[in-house]
Amino acid sequence: MTRILVIGAKGQLGQSFQYWAPHFPDFQFFFKDLPELNLLEYEQLEQYFTSTFVNIVINCAAYTAVDQAEDEFKIARQLNAVAIESLCQLSKTFDFKLIHFSTDYVFDGTASEPYRENDSLKPIGVYGQTKAEGETVMRNAGIDGWIIRTSWLFSPHGKNFVKTIFSLLQNKAEINVVADQTGSPTYALDLAAITLKGLSQNPKFNGVKIYHITNSGHTTWYGIANAIQKQINTHCKIHPVDTVNYPSKAQRPKYSVLSCEKIRKEFNINLEPWESALKDCLKKIK
Repeated sequence: MTRILVIGAKGQLGQSFQYWAPHFPDFQFFFKDLPELNLLEYEQLEQYFTSTFVNIVINCAAYTAVDQAEDEFKIARQLNAVAIESLCQLSKTFDFKLIHFSTDYVFDGTASEPYRENDSLKPIGVYGQTKAEGETVMRNAGIDGWIIRTSWLFSPHGKNFVKTIFSLLQNKAEINVVADQTGSPTYALDLAAITLKGLSQNPKFNGVKIYHITNSGHTTWYGIANAIQKQINTHCKIHPVDTVNYPSKAQRPKYSVLSCEKIRKEFNINLEPWESALKDCLKKIK
């Protein structure tokens, strides 16, 4: 039986792995989060792996506060890059495969077609910079594993754009939503399921492979808000605005659609359209 440790179990992605765990009886799962397992405490991690053998570590933990990261470079880097270096060292010592999640923010958003796995990294903010550094650390560590880039994550759990808009539409007369950033929404439950389906195919690990996983299709934040409105049918008016009229500390990529052809072909996996994934999510939020 394959033994899998999921780190960051309380976050929206970690909870999504917990949701699917009973559906994968060939895997034995261990779910850990703060304070039980702190990625910044190397000795604590070392003690855990000394006492608990695992085949695979799935790292869902990250610093994801994009704007706040501009003022908290040190802690963002510790979680998104230094902690990855620790996991890579432990992967060598304790012989486990590492599955690590990254982001569309490692790209600058100037492309006109979906980004592929081997495109150059050009982050434009601290969050993206620290995630890109984490990727580089892992790719150069001499270990086996996957880096999975995803984008615009949403779920019934934790804080995310879908839950925020869901609440605003029911409590506001009108809202402004950015309409000039384009990306692929990703349902955390689908991301977790696809990751586990890939691992259940007993893939051969040889170094670090990079995959993109999102739901199919693309839209804008305004497009998502309108799709939510159609489902819950409130009287709130949604106004499209440009990014320049919605100032934030961190610059966002204008276009960060990720090509998922690689994961589709290698694992014969179909990606659900983001619209139907959103419907499922809204049912669970209600």
